[in-house]
Amino acid sequence: MNIIFPEYGKEAELVKGRNILSYLQELGIDINASCGGEGKCGQCLVEVECVPGVLSNKTDAENEFIHDDTHRLACQARILKTGRHIYVRLKSILYLRRLYILESGEYKVIPIEPFVHREGEKVFYESIDMGEYTGEIYGIALDIGTTTLAMYLIDLETGAVLSVSSRENPQTKYGNNVISRIEFARKGQEILEREIRNAANKMITALTYQGKVYEIVVVGNPVMRDLFFGYSVESLGKSPYEPLSANAVSKTVKELGVKANPEARVYGLPLIGGFVGADALAVVLATELYKSERICVAIDIGTNTEIVLGNKDRLIATSCAAGPAFEGAGITCGIGGVSGAIKEVRIENGAVMYKTIDDAAPVGVCGSGLIDTLAELLDKRIINGRGKFHGDEKEFRIAEGISLTEKDIDQLNLAKTAVSVGIKTLMDRYGIEFEDVECVFLAGAFGNFINTANAIRIGLLPAIERGKVKKVGNAAVEGARQALISKTKREDAEAVAKQIEHVQLEKEENFMEIFVGELYFQKYL
Repeated sequence: MNIIFPEYGKEAELVKGRNILSYLQELGIDINASCGGEGKCGQCLVEVECVPGVLSNKTDAENEFIHDDTHRLACQARILKTGRHIYVRLKSILYLRRLYILESGEYKVIPIEPFVHREGEKVFYESIDMGEYTGEIYGIALDIGTTTLAMYLIDLETGAVLSVSSRENPQTKYGNNVISRIEFARKGQEILEREIRNAANKMITALTYQGKVYEIVVVGNPVMRDLFFGYSVESLGKSPYEPLSANAVSKTVKELGVKANPEARVYGLPLIGGFVGADALAVVLATELYKSERICVAIDIGTNTEIVLGNKDRLIATSCAAGPAFEGAGITCGIGGVSGAIKEVRIENGAVMYKTIDDAAPVGVCGSGLIDTLAELLDKRIINGRGKFHGDEKEFRIAEGISLTEKDIDQLNLAKTAVSVGIKTLMDRYGIEFEDVECVFLAGAFGNFINTANAIRIGLLPAIERGKVKKVGNAAVEGARQALISKTKREDAEAVAKQIEHVQLEKEENFMEIFVGELYFQKYL
């Protein structure tokens, strides 16, 4: 007998002991299992039609998300009997709504000096003949984020960005953070490699004829970069948590199976160390932190948050395992930046005022809305500095069917604390106070959309003058663009990567002291 997915016309033989999620992944059916199949995110919701006793009983994890007999979490439901067919239909709202992704960064005009260039009717990569000139010479800049992908199509003769593309990272269905990807890679690295390259190929072919693409520059954190290039990420999952190599990488499109001109090359920027990767280096490149006379800090808040602090004389960096809470994962009514996500929240005279993406009916709360809600609950003294509600209430209703619980607040507190500890640790290591920082660059989608004042109120960001905060959008993909169109910028990146000091937070002598000092919502204790 088989497990059958009618919506997709796919089926497979039932095997006792397997869970439904393993079939979905094997058959290439997109489903979000962002917690890595641990039953924590509730996103692999499916509707199941089968006779009683065929599947395992509901687990405690499922009972938190499901209150009827027809739905299951695909990661928790295991096959007990194989004598009758099982029919499965996907139900999660996330598959029906487009994720809004920050596609671009702040463009900076720089001299054009690409490695790929035209000489007469020939195209060359430096001195290597790449064939006849056919009218256009294009390049691709690709930022591989843990959650999203962003791509620029660039004219290598002018440096202009011709088009932009973005999409969700398809690897999220195997885990929503770098640790869960490393865990999955132990048994299925080839699957993760195939997923990310296929996604890149679809984006490239949607932008242009592949034969016109002569070079691709890729950035990402160490796990994302190395999965794309086919290097083992196993060493990042065990002490001392370092990549196989931090050096820049270069491969041909033939080696990777990427759709571009047959002679094209794919270049990956160097890594900095630990979980601080080529994307953080690209942010340093784009903001020109490495040229600054004054001390600045660049922060890219995400599942894996990277922070770089310093100036032309000294740069130090770290990463924080903030987790996916601010992207909605693990939060009862949390959701990514999809249509209908609550993005802004205010409490006025006891009434909740909110705005949603596209002004659509609310379906959940995304990161910026979670920050606002926390700040408002604290400011209105609805919760105390430890995130606990005054009185008997244990949750706060934002909209019909959408609320924030004490358990959710605990998760957000830990994510907030991870980031604030990273910032404080770097400042202590550098020997400065936050007043000494001239500018804070907020990179990435989360930093771009949050209310900075509210982020400061909850302690996610230190108190700083609003005029010193500069939102730079997707600076990682902009850094990749600069490395694509400029030999000098690429040389700068390779030199700077070796100069940045990598700080491992958990190895700092005063780490626990700083952690305790940043825990909870200090301003309201």
